[in-house]
Amino acid sequence: MKETETKIISLLKELNYKEVIINNTVVYTSEGKYLKLTFISGLKSFVLEYADSYDEAEKNLFEDADLFPLTMDEAELILEIQRNY
Repeated sequence: MKETETKIISLLKELNYKEVIINNTVVYTSEGKYLKLTFISGLKSFVLEYADSYDEAEKNLFEDADLFPLTMDEAELILEIQRNY
């Protein structure tokens, strides 16, 4: 699980997302978009949630975006994130 999380975070940073703290939560931002990476244990998956502005992120108004199960192939995961973010 931690390995997948590390890979997703590294990829976001490669895509020029910067890590910021909003309301004691790590959020990644680029070009006015805010992403939050959350692990959902019941689904054994990571989900990238997004907010379209700082104001939405500050109010925790994130929308679910993409689900990345732990069983997902690493190359597929990287391609999916690169394609969508």
